[in-house]
Amino acid sequence: MDIAKEEFMRIYRVTPQQFADSQFSWDELREIAEDYERQQLRLDGIRNEFIQEYFQNREAVTGLQSYRSRCKAAEHVVEKIIRKRSENYVKYRNLSKDNYWMFLTDLIGVRGLLLYREDWVKFHTYITEKIPNSPERYIKGDSVRDYVNDGSVFMAEAPKVHIRAGDFYEIYADWIPLEHILDRKHYRSVHYIVNYRGTYIEIQIRTLFEEGWGEIDHDILYPCQKDNPMLLEFSELLNRLSGMGDEMGSYYHRLQDVPEQSFKGKKAAVKKPHGGQLHYSNHDGLADAGDVRTFQDAIDSVVRE
Repeated sequence: MDIAKEEFMRIYRVTPQQFADSQFSWDELREIAEDYERQQLRLDGIRNEFIQEYFQNREAVTGLQSYRSRCKAAEHVVEKIIRKRSENYVKYRNLSKDNYWMFLTDLIGVRGLLLYREDWVKFHTYITEKIPNSPERYIKGDSVRDYVNDGSVFMAEAPKVHIRAGDFYEIYADWIPLEHILDRKHYRSVHYIVNYRGTYIEIQIRTLFEEGWGEIDHDILYPCQKDNPMLLEFSELLNRLSGMGDEMGSYYHRLQDVPEQSFKGKKAAVKKPHGGQLHYSNHDGLADAGDVRTFQDAIDSVVRE
């Protein structure tokens, strides 16, 4: 990691108090970063093996529209270690260059993208059939004691759903306990932590709309601007728009099943009187486009049962 401490703290907005609370020296953090950089080739190999085994050429059975993967950059690893240990020293006090991979479960990440939110059920069914989800093997609090490297593959944590207040959560409730469906104001994603033969891999599943907002949000807020109230408020607005986009996309998808005879096209809503002047019939619909003020108005103006 070829960066000075002061420059690192400026770029990643690590405060002197956070650094002090982490109780790490800069030399210790550099040692972790340098060890991690030496592991990059090995981790890339593990990432490729995992993708080939569970994702590659499996779009039909996973329900995914696309996917991508990455290994975390060394500087982001150091920033996360400082942040985590300053927030919860007791949990991370034993973290060192000899065991940091036992504490960080997202050094390798896979992002799966869905076209429609409902497609998540297909992915969840697939991944939990392929990878055992046994609560007795979960990480329970002591990352060193709970670490397993016996060559097996299993879920290291309970799958978790991060949604925004007001989101439609029932799609998840039949598959994941309610205590693992979490309300997060600025975040949407479903997370799986897998122990893949001794290496943790984080899988995140999102829709395309969630990904679009998430990438912008990550670029602006994470990890350096999360306390900026102005940016947080704007992030929330974008989050609402992405949620509406998902709802409209799902509704659009369901319209395929509406009988054609129940659909009124634009011409069907127009009558031409003898005088030649056009006017809109409003016997069962909206008078004109100016009355379309909400999403439900738009729906009602298109579909008539």
